[in-house]
Amino acid sequence: MPLVPYTGPFGRPELTHLLRRSLFGCTNADLAHFNGQSLDQVIDALLNFTNDTTPPVKVYWDLVGGNPDPTALDPLVSYGSTWVDTIRTAATEPELADLTSARVQSFMWWRTGLLVHQDRNLREKMQLFWNNHMPTQVFQVFNPRFSYEYDQLLRTQALGNFRQLIHDVSTSGAMLIYLNGYLNTVLAPDENYGRELMELFMLGEGSGYTESDVQAAARVLTGWTVRETDALGDPVLPYVVFRPTMHDTTDKQFSAFFNNTVITGQSGTGAGEGELNLLLDMIYANEEVSRFMCRNLYRYFVHGEIDATVEAEVIEPLAQIFRDNAAAPDQMRTVVRALLTCDHFFSAQVRSCMVMPPVDLVVGLIRKLHFTLPTPAQLEAQYSVWRDIYYLTSYAGEELLNPPNVAGFPAYYQSPSFDNIWMDTATYPARKNCMLAIIYSGFATGDDNEIYDPASQNLQFPCDLLATVAEFTDAYNPNTLVTDAAELLFAVPVSNGVKWQLKTNYLLLGQLNDVYWSDAYELYVTDPGTTDPTAMLVPSLLQWMFLDMAGAAETQMH
Repeated sequence: MPLVPYTGPFGRPELTHLLRRSLFGCTNADLAHFNGQSLDQVIDALLNFTNDTTPPVKVYWDLVGGNPDPTALDPLVSYGSTWVDTIRTAATEPELADLTSARVQSFMWWRTGLLVHQDRNLREKMQLFWNNHMPTQVFQVFNPRFSYEYDQLLRTQALGNFRQLIHDVSTSGAMLIYLNGYLNTVLAPDENYGRELMELFMLGEGSGYTESDVQAAARVLTGWTVRETDALGDPVLPYVVFRPTMHDTTDKQFSAFFNNTVITGQSGTGAGEGELNLLLDMIYANEEVSRFMCRNLYRYFVHGEIDATVEAEVIEPLAQIFRDNAAAPDQMRTVVRALLTCDHFFSAQVRSCMVMPPVDLVVGLIRKLHFTLPTPAQLEAQYSVWRDIYYLTSYAGEELLNPPNVAGFPAYYQSPSFDNIWMDTATYPARKNCMLAIIYSGFATGDDNEIYDPASQNLQFPCDLLATVAEFTDAYNPNTLVTDAAELLFAVPVSNGVKWQLKTNYLLLGQLNDVYWSDAYELYVTDPGTTDPTAMLVPSLLQWMFLDMAGAAETQMH
């Protein structure tokens, strides 16, 4: 059975649903940008991107005499320059640890900024998908150059060929450190990566591979390691190397699940690549790979639960598309396109049915509401705000780049709860508080004791709700304003009674005549310095209404 394409109407509701799942938050500007385009045109734009990011830079320092001094930390890198191409070196181990921590945090804040300032395409969403599917933890890797390279790998190949991606992940410095591949030798085989390659990255737990298969895979993968010094012991940029003397050159026997394949042991400098490719080809040929990957994509973009009907009508035909494009350089682009344009994706039962991950909740709210965020000229302020956003996301339950374990976040695999795991009696207050903090407080930077760069000191970046509602259909009309605000924040439609309460309790302050808001709003937007007591309340009335709406259950879904 082929995957049924969507042929129904593609209006604002369908566009909103697609953008909510493809971007971090669906804004009025996003909707206006794609307004009037067909489904194919929107999908083409979402899937058309390159990796054009610029690297993270140094905005960190240490205190000297109580004042921030960038030369006191990581002196080989000048303030405002990238550190990714500079060696790590310091006089003492504690100093090296401090330098490394500073670079790791620079990478983390930069990574968060890419989400906040995302383009209108699927790049950031897909990068985060791969980061959850094949995760590392930045402080366990504790090698900022390798973590940056891993991020670039996932970003560059986000919609490429899965077989090529898994090969490059297998030989990446970050993954070799994270899953002990750099310690895997013929003298002491380490099964960590071989196990996760099958269980978490390619096949799925219980798919049919055996314990002996894991052991054989570990022997195939022996010999790879990482280095950060040259032959003389001097520091260099970290790199991956294959050591033939540490590779198991004996034959590796696999089970009937892999058709009793024997990978003949190889020796010499090409043995690592040779056997790795044979291993990946053997696994990749198993049809369970396609099903496993398509289920994971479905749970990320559509819904956690996969019943027998979805398995038969969506997963199996999508897996066939995966297999039909097994050698294509843009395999994943074809598969993702098929998923996001199928009839099932736009069906009523999968719209507004998922609890938002914290990153969608936090970053999405910032994108939906107007903020005048720091400019590149306010470099340290940029990183400071990105840091605060990172911590908000973490507080809400999703610590970017630091999932709880190698399986990633449970919301993407833990049956039967799946995305419901994001929100419970413990996490809901945190999620709500994050939204309230964004609306009520916004973001700010400190003084010269906390910020080195004068251009970044003592800045305020509040939420501009007046600019937000100015994009609405008719902000002068309180009924229209409430309706548009509900469409912006609520994934689930609310009743006219709820809208009436929001209007009456906040915009009208208990009054019954709509002109109470209309006149006050007109006075305020005409003259923000007005002394009219009612008009002066307009910013507060908007803030109170949005704060109330932010706490609603309808804001937690997408």
